[in-house]
Amino acid sequence: MNNTSLAMLENHRIEFLKKYELDPESIKKFKEKIQKVSEEESIELGKKLFELISKKEFNDDYEKALELIYKGANVEYKSQKKGNFSLLICARKNYLKTFLALVKAGANINQVNKYLTPSVMSSARHGNKEILEILIIMGADINLRCLDGDNAIMSAKRHDRVECFDLLVKASSYLTNRNLANQTLMDIPSKETFDLSNFSITILPISSDITISFDATQSLLQEATKKLEKYRQ
Repeated sequence: MNNTSLAMLENHRIEFLKKYELDPESIKKFKEKIQKVSEEESIELGKKLFELISKKEFNDDYEKALELIYKGANVEYKSQKKGNFSLLICARKNYLKTFLALVKAGANINQVNKYLTPSVMSSARHGNKEILEILIIMGADINLRCLDGDNAIMSAKRHDRVECFDLLVKASSYLTNRNLANQTLMDIPSKETFDLSNFSITILPISSDITISFDATQSLLQEATKKLEKYRQ
């Protein structure tokens, strides 16, 4: 890639971030409005924020969420049961306005729950292309893998999210992983047609990117299989 192409990509990134007020200046102004509170109070507010966003009737009620964020809520608060967190819920439910506020407040875009599900996987799994694109431009790790070994592009294919799949391909997602069921991207079932004919893929053996023993792999696979329907985001 030549210097002109790199400059165009960087200009696109800068304009993209300005569009969503995620440029450094906008983030700085946003953070200046957040109150300084004790760690204990911040955690309590973070719990309230998570509970608010998790309600079925929340529907991206940005103003209520923003109020808690400005009061000093810990935007990375995790639930005790599943380890879910506000950014993950927003990525799953497509709560774009609240998602942006959380990112501006400093939420970790690579945070994972107890199932090791990151926001990139949740947005890809549920077909929330705009949030996924923001995460990619912000530099989120698109190759993080959940407990069963899937990464975001596998999840996009598994759940028939063609647009998200295409975004992840363009972002240079790993195409050579095997999950704990020993599936490659080619093996992932899907109802939609995914054109993989243009990919030149050399599939890595499972030991190349999952450095755990065979016995441990089988144990994790059994555990993941039991919990898959309960915890998959």
